[in-house]
Amino acid sequence: MRHAKSDWDNTALSDHDRPLNQRGRRDAPRMAKWLANRGCLPDVILGSTAVRVRETIDCLLGVWTHEPLVLHSPSLYLSTPSTICEHIVSESINADGTRPACVLVIAHNPGMEHLVSQWSGTAVHMSTAAIAIFKCQPIGPEDVFSLRVRHMVEMMRPKQLGDC
Repeated sequence: MRHAKSDWDNTALSDHDRPLNQRGRRDAPRMAKWLANRGCLPDVILGSTAVRVRETIDCLLGVWTHEPLVLHSPSLYLSTPSTICEHIVSESINADGTRPACVLVIAHNPGMEHLVSQWSGTAVHMSTAAIAIFKCQPIGPEDVFSLRVRHMVEMMRPKQLGDC
């Protein structure tokens, strides 16, 4: 998922510290409902430390009745596709050493757009709050640095949802 739409009004704020704007606060819960309706609720959320990502996660959690493990990493801020994959492989491990069934990464473009395009095999535009769902092979101990993507299951953008 790319973070929801951020606010550019306060030019004194750094890019990292920009909050969500009104549209972002509206779209993130709508996307949370969309994920829930598909039965695609994450066990783990990996997010950057940017304010807009933290607020996007808060909006998602405000809709769901379950509480996934949320991990923030400064290296997911403006990260590359390979850094995102490294985080999925290295950080998405349950307390008992098993892998979660569903991981949600919330980060930024261009990294998210490049990753989704790479995994899907076609150029994909990741608008704010867009979500792409991929089916991956289970990660085992031998897969320390690799993630094998099978296919894109579905992609959704807030504008495609219409009025919810």
